[in-house]
Amino acid sequence: MGFCKSGVPNCTLYNAGEDYLKYHADPDIAGIGVLLAFVINSAVTISIACLSFLFGIIRGYEDNALDVWLLGRLQRFATFRSSGKRTAFWQPIMERLILTLGDQQLLVGIAILTAGFLKHCSISVYHFSIVVDLGWFSSNTHMTTLFVLLDFLTDHPTQRNWRVALMVIILIVMIVASILEGNRYWFVAWSAPAKCLWNDLRGDVGGEPAGWMAANVVLLVLAYGTRITRLYGSAFLYELFFRVPLAKMRKALTTLQAKRVALRSANSLKASVIRIISTLDQGILWSMIKVFSGLGITLHSIAINLCFDIFWFAFGCWGLKIDRDIPSSEIDGNENEWGFGQIVPVLLLCSTVFIFKDLYLEQRELFQSKESASERDCVVSENSVEPQSLDATATHESVPFEELEPKQSFLARADTEGGNRGASRTSH
Repeated sequence: MGFCKSGVPNCTLYNAGEDYLKYHADPDIAGIGVLLAFVINSAVTISIACLSFLFGIIRGYEDNALDVWLLGRLQRFATFRSSGKRTAFWQPIMERLILTLGDQQLLVGIAILTAGFLKHCSISVYHFSIVVDLGWFSSNTHMTTLFVLLDFLTDHPTQRNWRVALMVIILIVMIVASILEGNRYWFVAWSAPAKCLWNDLRGDVGGEPAGWMAANVVLLVLAYGTRITRLYGSAFLYELFFRVPLAKMRKALTTLQAKRVALRSANSLKASVIRIISTLDQGILWSMIKVFSGLGITLHSIAINLCFDIFWFAFGCWGLKIDRDIPSSEIDGNENEWGFGQIVPVLLLCSTVFIFKDLYLEQRELFQSKESASERDCVVSENSVEPQSLDATATHESVPFEELEPKQSFLARADTEGGNRGASRTSH
């Protein structure tokens, strides 16, 4: 972790196997305002993502049968119905708002983790655990925004690329932080300087902390690897674990069906046994195909991933509370005092309201300008049609009345007039 030129941690008590009695407060890391800012920002981001899905505003759910079915069920309630015009209005607003909130989570996560590493010479095990908890908060919430905005970021490669670069940075930092928490004494030396445990990390990895370390590293690699590959239009893991096995099982099922058809005409005992075995194999393959298809649809469902994100958010809140309750009354200082460093992060949450207001007003002006332009086009088209009708009327009226009557030949008119006269004489 580098050299500590000043403020070298005192590891005497830790090396002697004794626990530190006092925790030193660090409001910049574990202050009530800092924690509330992280939790509220994450809750707002996940809530907006869920509402966007419920109203059918976000893109991408049409490609998943489970999402379409679930959204159709939910939208039976009038509250969740959204017309095409309303969706066209709100979709850009929600996409840009979720994108902004995701960027905030990404940058704030990198910032809090960087602050924790910069204080490596003095930070305690307890405070470094809080730093990692907040890093998980930011990481999970940012993952939510990526899944919701997958189609949007795929269509905007420049915005996607620099976000992926930041994702790689936070991935590396989170993996390093998880490894540093793998010391077997991590959960029993909360008040000790973290650097004391890091100095003995190579030979002391083990126990329950090592299990959590391995699980965290695997989850990080799988989650970030899946998101990054999908952002670039690749579904390598899906191909490897779902599509390829499904293709092989369907091919085997077709082979079994052909085999059963070929054995129908045979009346031997051996053929009957083979048909029974083929029927059983066919049923097993059908079941496996259904299971694999269901898993593939479930893992790619926006609704299911949002449910997982809500669970991880609740689990993160619980873990953060457990870690923060560790010092109890044995802390030197007060991390619940509302000072400048606590008020500012909470007040910065108001920026989300201003961002939403600006996006809404901008979209409303854009819609109003489009409606005005369409109305002007309608008026111009109507005005261009009216002169033609007036000219046609004028042309029709300028023709003499005699010319409008049907023209008859001279002989026909003479016969008609003669017949009329003869009829009048007869009547007289």
